[in-house]
Amino acid sequence: MEIRLQIFLARAGLATSRRKAEELIKEGKVLVNKKIAKLGDKVNADRDIVEVGKLRAEPVKKKFYIMLNKPVGYLVAKSDERGRKLAYDLLKELSVNNESLTSAEFNSLFNVGRLDFNTEGLLLFTNDGEFALKLTHPRYRIKKVYVAKVQGAITNEAVAKLSKGVWVTVREIGKPIERYRTKPATVRILGRGKEGYSIIVIRISEGKKREVRRMCEAVGFPVVTLKRIQIGELELKDLPIGKWRYLSEKEVSQLRSLLYAKEQKQKERFLQAKRQRRFPKRQRWRRR
Repeated sequence: MEIRLQIFLARAGLATSRRKAEELIKEGKVLVNKKIAKLGDKVNADRDIVEVGKLRAEPVKKKFYIMLNKPVGYLVAKSDERGRKLAYDLLKELSVNNESLTSAEFNSLFNVGRLDFNTEGLLLFTNDGEFALKLTHPRYRIKKVYVAKVQGAITNEAVAKLSKGVWVTVREIGKPIERYRTKPATVRILGRGKEGYSIIVIRISEGKKREVRRMCEAVGFPVVTLKRIQIGELELKDLPIGKWRYLSEKEVSQLRSLLYAKEQKQKERFLQAKRQRRFPKRQRWRRR
């Protein structure tokens, strides 16, 4: 299968990011089959020879699946011009089981979805592109569970609105105002009104930017703190904050089974819709 050259270089560990890989290509430092490469080139790992200087680029073949308990105040990116702390830097430390990643393995990883700068909790990393794409694609509707501390004593009316879906307005500098309705959420109240705050568990199936925060703000109870504790059936449990570990074979298998089940449901919906288009219901003649 062919992939973009910059992705290949990043996964091979010869560039710390796709942007860095693009710079190497622009500088003429990358050869594909002994010819100088250019931006936009694609390569096949099984067929093409890719070189950077005297080093031959070979992608990491082993697939890795990693869970991190991201702290507040860490950006989910491989670099930042503002010098903020990066979630990726935590993966350079030893895992909770004293394991480590090689430089090539580290560079081959990418995050599966994101968490806001001020949100903590479960974040996944992998070098399995197909797995990551399915886990984050909206059509699979993978559930994500958060614990939110919100201002005030949240009302039953607000919970009912969140459960049905609410209209949120997105205002970002330099972008047109966006307005959309969220999908229904499952909400459970753990504590209400203690010291002026409430604790809720909220389960959603979308992955829009800052969605939980915007949902809670839309019903009048802004989020104070937010933590993701579950993706699908995968739970954060007792992983210490700032630490990471590999997913077990059982956990990866469970996620794959979930994705397979979701994929089959999508196929069933598609076939059902196709049948309805081919054989629309006949209108019944009304008796005069």
